[in-house]
Order: sequence, then structure tokens, then C-alpha cells
Amino acid sequence: MPFTETQKAQFIALLEAKGWEFRDGTIWSPRRGLWFSDAHFTQWSPTDMRDLFARRAERLERQEHTELSGASGENLQASWAAGEVIQS
Repeated sequence: MPFTETQKAQFIALLEAKGWEFRDGTIWSPRRGLWFSDAHFTQWSPTDMRDLFARRAERLERQEHTELSGASGENLQASWAAGEVIQS
């Protein structure tokens, strides 16, 4: 089931508290490598998002390229925020 408007607002607020920026209907990670627009919230459920970004973070962490370490953290933040939405 896709995000409700309440879940979407909570997800965005959680990420903004981590330094993400909400602009023109899109929430952007601090490094601008990850973003979510309305389409993401209508296509994915909070559970889908949590699981997908947790797996992405794990893959990125296994890679040895140091420039990807920030990307891993951003994926973990997205997974965490979706998990918080699920628990509320």
C-alpha cells in the first residue's frame, strides 16, 4: 500500500531533521545523490522503501570505493525514516 499523506509528511520531516532538503515537491539528500518525489510515494509502500534502501546501503558498504560511503549513509537514512513511519 503506498504512503498515506501523513506518512509522506512524517518521512519528509524525519529526513529534513537529518539535513535533507525539501524543495519543489522533492526531498533531496545532502549530497544530492538520492531524492524522492511524489511518484516514489505513490509507487512504494513504507515497507518497500525501508527494505529497498537497506539492501542498497548494504551493497554500497561492501564496495571498496570511499566516495560511496556517503551514498551508503543516505540510503540508510531513507531506510530508517521509512522504518520510523511504519512503527508510528
